[in-house]
Amino acid sequence: AVVDVGPQRAASLPASVAEAGGVAKWNAQNADLSRLQVMLDGMCRATTVDEALAEVNAVMSMGHNLWAYAYMRTLYKKLPEVYYGCLLAKPAMLLPVVYTPTVGEACQKFGQMPLPRRGCYIALKDKGNVKSVIEEYAAAELKKDADGKYLCDCIVFSDGGRILGLGDLGTWGMGIPIGKLDLYTVCAGVNPYRTMPVIIDAGCTAADGNAD
Repeated sequence: AVVDVGPQRAASLPASVAEAGGVAKWNAQNADLSRLQVMLDGMCRATTVDEALAEVNAVMSMGHNLWAYAYMRTLYKKLPEVYYGCLLAKPAMLLPVVYTPTVGEACQKFGQMPLPRRGCYIALKDKGNVKSVIEEYAAAELKKDADGKYLCDCIVFSDGGRILGLGDLGTWGMGIPIGKLDLYTVCAGVNPYRTMPVIIDAGCTAADGNAD
């Protein structure tokens, strides 16, 4: 199976994911997540835009776009250029899959799907230390210009508190900033490799209101 690779992060991950040793180990330690990843990797075999469009169209023919959302997230992990090529080729078909309305259910089940590397998580414990958390994410996920400055044109952040009227979803709300940045890429030409999706997990309710 394909696994996410890249520089190790700790401060910019959810605490439980960091404690597990990172995204790949988090996904591997849970039997359901590990098996889902194998299934999704097997489903996503495309190497070109045309092949990927054929695959996601077949998934969408089942009538439940949550699987199509999971397919597209897997395609992003494997081949981000093909992922964005698909969105640009068929925006009317795929933006409702990677963003609203499908993203609402995706956020409700975000922690029950294989976790992606993409996304910076800021928690209450990071008060006074937010800059270093963002810098850790930038060091791992963004490129630098000739002057050594990180190339970031757009940051979308959410506290996960009012996602489509679903209440406080905490870190599971990461689907919103990810999806909104994809919308900006398709509709406004924002360079997707110069973006940062951020969740501020401040807790809009008590722990029993946003914990699995």
